[in-house]
Amino acid sequence: MTTRPGATGSAGAAGAAGAAKAAAAAGAAGTAVRRIAAVKRIAAALAAVAMVQLAPGCGRSAEQQEADALLHAIDVLRDAPSEPREAREALLAELERQPASTPPAASAKDTCARAYRLLLDATAAEARVRALIEAPDGDAGPGALADLVAADAKVKESAEVMPRCAEALAILRRSGRRGM
Repeated sequence: MTTRPGATGSAGAAGAAGAAKAAAAAGAAGTAVRRIAAVKRIAAALAAVAMVQLAPGCGRSAEQQEADALLHAIDVLRDAPSEPREAREALLAELERQPASTPPAASAKDTCARAYRLLLDATAAEARVRALIEAPDGDAGPGALADLVAADAKVKESAEVMPRCAEALAILRRSGRRGM
C-alpha cells in the first residue's frame, strides 16, 4: 500500500481527534477544579467575616449606635436653615426624644438641646415682636419691648452654651471611637 506524503490514514486521524478531545476534557476538568477551589476560598472568607461580626465586642455596640443617632440628630439640626422656624422646631423635638444612656451622650444631648432651645425661643419672640410692629395698627405696646429684651437675653445665653455643645459633641465623638 502506497501512501501519499502529507496524507494520514483513518487510524491516524482518529487518534489525533481523540487526543484533542482528551486534552479538551482535561482542560475543562482543570478549569472546573480551579473554579471549585475559588468558590471554596470565597466561602471560607465569607464564613470568617461572619464569625468576626458575630463575635462579642465586634461591630457597633448599642451605645455606639445610640451615639451615632444622637450625633446625626444634632448635625441635622445644626445644618438646617433658620426658616421655616417650625421645621427647626421639629428637628429640635426629634433631638429631645433621642435616648442618651451614657454620660457623654446625655451631656451632648442636654447641652445642645438647651443651646438650640434658647436660640429658637429667641427667634420666636423676635418674630412675635416683628409681627406686632408690622400689624396694620402698628401698636406693639410695652409687652413687645419686654419680649425683645427677653429674646436678646436668650440669644446671648445660647451663644454662651453653644461652645459647650461643641465640646460635648467632641467628647461624644471621641468616646464613640474608643468604644465608650
